[in-house]
Amino acid sequence: MITALEALEKLKEGNRRFANEGPGRISLTDSERRHQLVGGQAPFAIILGCSDSRVPVEIVFDQGLGDLFVIRVAGNVVAPSQVGSIEFAAERFGTRLVV
Repeated sequence: MITALEALEKLKEGNRRFANEGPGRISLTDSERRHQLVGGQAPFAIILGCSDSRVPVEIVFDQGLGDLFVIRVAGNVVAPSQVGSIEFAAERFGTRLVV
């Protein structure tokens, strides 16, 4: 697993790509990647974001399937269930960055 700083840099790089070029570095439906994920996931970052359909986290950070553990909630109000999801991902996958 990568460090929190490395994960943050990956998110920043992906967002720069999105802002400058639009999404597209990683195909969200790549069949090879889907096959790799059958055995499990190893997201490098946990993202708590808004449910707003205009802000799809994987696209905004130019990441693919399995890269991010995303919790979306209306109004960005954190309830115990969202905290539980964050704790689950951190413990189960060893993910070190929460945004």
